Amino acid sequence: MANVIRRLKRVANFYGAETQFILTSATIGNPQELAQTLVEEPVEIIAEDGSARGEKHFLIYNPPLTDEKLGLRMGSQTESTRLASDLLKYGVQTILFGRSRRGVEWTLQRLRDNSEQAAGEIRAYRSGYLPHQRREIEAGLRRGEVQTVVATTALELGIDIGGMDAALLAGYPGTIAGTWQQAGRAGRSTGASLSILVASANPLDQFLARHPDYFFQRSPEHALLDPNNLLILLDHIRCAAFELPFQAREHYGNLSRVQTTELLEVLQHMGILHASKGKYFWMSDEYPAGDLSLRSTPGKQVLLQSQDGETCHTVGKIDQPSAHWMTHPGAIYLHEGEIYRVENLDLERGTAHLQPSGADYYTEAKKETEVTCQEVLGKAEIPAGIKYFGEITVTSQVVGFHKIDWNTYEKLGYEEVNLPPTTLLTTGYWLALGEEVVDELREAGDWRSDPNQYGPRWEEIRQIARARDGYACQVCGRRENEEQHHVHHKIPFRNFEHRQEANGLENLITLCPRCHRRAENVVRVQSGLSGLAYTLGHLAPLLLMCDRHDLGIHADPKSPLGDGQPTVIIYEQIPAGVGFSARLYERHEELIQQAYDLVTHCSCQDGCPSCVGPGGELGSGGKRETLEILNLINLG
Repeated sequence: MANVIRRLKRVANFYGAETQFILTSATIGNPQELAQTLVEEPVEIIAEDGSARGEKHFLIYNPPLTDEKLGLRMGSQTESTRLASDLLKYGVQTILFGRSRRGVEWTLQRLRDNSEQAAGEIRAYRSGYLPHQRREIEAGLRRGEVQTVVATTALELGIDIGGMDAALLAGYPGTIAGTWQQAGRAGRSTGASLSILVASANPLDQFLARHPDYFFQRSPEHALLDPNNLLILLDHIRCAAFELPFQAREHYGNLSRVQTTELLEVLQHMGILHASKGKYFWMSDEYPAGDLSLRSTPGKQVLLQSQDGETCHTVGKIDQPSAHWMTHPGAIYLHEGEIYRVENLDLERGTAHLQPSGADYYTEAKKETEVTCQEVLGKAEIPAGIKYFGEITVTSQVVGFHKIDWNTYEKLGYEEVNLPPTTLLTTGYWLALGEEVVDELREAGDWRSDPNQYGPRWEEIRQIARARDGYACQVCGRRENEEQHHVHHKIPFRNFEHRQEANGLENLITLCPRCHRRAENVVRVQSGLSGLAYTLGHLAPLLLMCDRHDLGIHADPKSPLGDGQPTVIIYEQIPAGVGFSARLYERHEELIQQAYDLVTHCSCQDGCPSCVGPGGELGSGGKRETLEILNLINLG
């Protein structure tokens, strides 16, 4: 937005016109600072609110526990769908905000299946829909023809859909500002309205459910903005040059003339601009603004195409980074309640080919991530370790996907895919534990991040187990071909004090790679380090004005970012970053204290989705280990 305003000011200055800006925002903690960053001019705040207001009811609803020992609750998506169905029966026009595109489509299907209303009265709205579909839904909401709409943040603000009677939020949106914006979709008149935040099992949601005063008494977050983010800036200079040639030695925004000239020369070398007689002229055949997004950094779009007989039509579109995990070959993609299977993804041409499917499962991509440091920008000693922030490179690759049953969430199978890795240059905040702290935890039996040491006879024992089982998988019966099958510990190796007991033949079973992956999920042991990463990563958005998907989490027992020490890394999913990492670095103590409070007061026995993450059905959740690490970091 800042660069859009820069372009408007530049055109106005060229024609000698005076520029005045009126900026409005209802939910922001630093309106004056943000406005001045946007327009790069002094601003005056007008804080009086003269809008119509009716009686407004706002509830935070924590779904009931279904298993207190495991800390499992009714799902926020399921409960939100149930509440939306009740409101639909009473004729209450409702907007239900989901947390993901897949979740929105799942909810749409369930609402239509459980309602006698016509399909046109229950609609979904999210990014990826074509413009004419969006306009049709917006008009239906204003006219009252659409009674219930399930939406992502695409309907959070900025679009006129009239005044809804009720707003349901399936999970905390990630910020106090975003929560009030979504809740504010209901009650835009003098009538009574209802807003309900349905807490999920996410640690952040559970923190707010236990501390509602934190939400109701806290002001909205401070927005962070970097108008000079290089990826955004270059594309906006392209747009500015398309609108009006640049004069030599002209400056753009708060960049110096030298900095502006350097960027113009980069675009000249790319063949986009042409320098002649002291000016830089637009040379490309493209319309540059067509590929820009106001919601994310620029990127190539992938068109989603479905074959209907001999006719191919475009279903929607998606940004290329998301295409890797949402539309990889074999992925299940939902659109307007229709189920598609992705047959092919062509990243070079920017197309994904879909086929209608009757699948009763959805897919979840598996990614492998590697993080390397480019430059340390901040470093300080803390109790039990060192905190950092700096520039990093994150390399991720989708290597396969799980098929998961829609109703039971059982993993039905796993398939591998071969997609190229993606590289993200960004900023991160990370925490490395000290060597003496790890030794202390290891001595107390509270450290499970060391690799398993199966012993010198492990290969011999492994061969005996395979021979005993006839070199065949003991679950699916598949026999070995060129590659040897795996030998799996039925009870996790780390649950034994002595390796001889763990490696007893009665505790070993031969499994093919596919069945082994499924078995590992059952006996998975959650280490204290991964539990720490889970908790910090889910709570970090509470201190930032961002969605939890704007941050990535990575835990490494021997990370080069922490000089070979166990390290938890929280990084920005935005190229070049916008300042989240520096803010986490500054508020490290507050983040650790909130994490300690959350894990301490969680009612589960050994870890659950609401605190450190769950272990496997027969494994360990690592709550005790995580809590001990937090105790050392928090108290020193």
